[in-house]
Amino acid sequence: MKPAAVNSPAAAQPPLLDVRDFGLEFRTRSGTVHALEGVNLQVRKGEIVGLVGESGSGKSVLSYAMLGISDRAARITGGSAVFGGLDLLQADESTLADLRGREISMIFQSPRTALNPIRPVGQQIEDVLRRHAAARGPDLTTSLKQRAVQALRDVAIADPERRVAAYPFEMSGGMCQRVMIALALACRPSLLIADEPTTGLDVTTQAAVMDLITGLARERQMATLFITHDLALAADYCDRIVVMHAGHTVESAPSSRLFAMPRHPYSARLLSSTPGPESQVHSLAPVPGQLPDLRRGDLPACRFAERCERASARCSTERPQLDGAAQHGVACFHPLGDEEAQAHG
Repeated sequence: MKPAAVNSPAAAQPPLLDVRDFGLEFRTRSGTVHALEGVNLQVRKGEIVGLVGESGSGKSVLSYAMLGISDRAARITGGSAVFGGLDLLQADESTLADLRGREISMIFQSPRTALNPIRPVGQQIEDVLRRHAAARGPDLTTSLKQRAVQALRDVAIADPERRVAAYPFEMSGGMCQRVMIALALACRPSLLIADEPTTGLDVTTQAAVMDLITGLARERQMATLFITHDLALAADYCDRIVVMHAGHTVESAPSSRLFAMPRHPYSARLLSSTPGPESQVHSLAPVPGQLPDLRRGDLPACRFAERCERASARCSTERPQLDGAAQHGVACFHPLGDEEAQAHG
C-alpha cells in the first residue's frame, strides 16, 4: 500500500487543535465504561489527519466529546482539548454552541439521519448561516438563499438553484452527503471533523466525496480530522495518521512513514489485515483477539497487551505514553524494529 503524495504543512507550525491526555467514561447500568484514556492528538491548519482504528476504538466518542455533544452519561476524567487557545473541555455550552458550525464543523456518518427530513436542504443551510450571523443587511432572506445556492454549488451539486428546494428523501445517498458537506462548510470553519463520511456509499461515490472534502480543505487551508476504519482511504488522502485502539492513541506519524514502517504492533497488524492493490487473499491476516470489554475493572495498562505477542509483564501494569507532538510517536514498550516494521509496510 502506497500513500498518495500530499503537501504537509511545516511541522513547526503550532497545532490548531491540541488534545492532551484526554480521558472520558460512561456511567451505565452495567458498569462504568472507560471509553477514552490518555488520548493525545494534534491537528494543524491546512493539515488532514486520519484517525483510524477498529470500530469501537473511541474515534467518534472523542469527536463528540470535544464538541460538547456527548451522551449525558459521559463524564470527562481529565486532560484538555485546546482549540485556538480555548480549552473545549472547560468551555460552557453557550461558547460551544457559538463555535459549532462557525469555527468547528462536523460531517456525520449517516447523512439521511443527520438531515432534517421535513425541511428543504436549502433552508437547512440557511438555518446554519442565520444562527452564526454569516449574512447581514436589510435583504437578509435573499442573501441567505443566495449563499445556500452557492454552498451547494461549492460541493458540485448540479442545478443548485433547483436543489435548494429539494427534501433529503428526494436525493441519493451521495447527494445527501454532499449536502452535509455544504452544511458543514457553509460558514467556512477553521476545523472540520469528518466522521466516516463515506459510510454506505459505493466505491466511485466514496472517491468523489473524499476528493471533494480534501480538495476544499486544501483550498481553504482548513484543519481536517478524518475519522475512519478504512486504512486504504486514509493512506490516499491524509497527511498524517493517528492510530487508536480501545480508547488509547497508540501511534502517530506522517502517512508515508506509518504505512512504510509501522512501529506499534497494533498498527502493523491493522496493515497486515488491510487489502491493497497487489494483495492476495492468503496474505491477509486478521488482528488476533478482540477489543477488551471497557467495563472491566482489571483492564491492562496497555489495552492491546492481551492481543499482543510482544507484551511483557510491564505492559499490564504501566501505560506507555504517546508523544503526540513527535514526528513519529509510538505508545509501546516493545515497538517493532526497522526490519520488522518494513516487512509490514
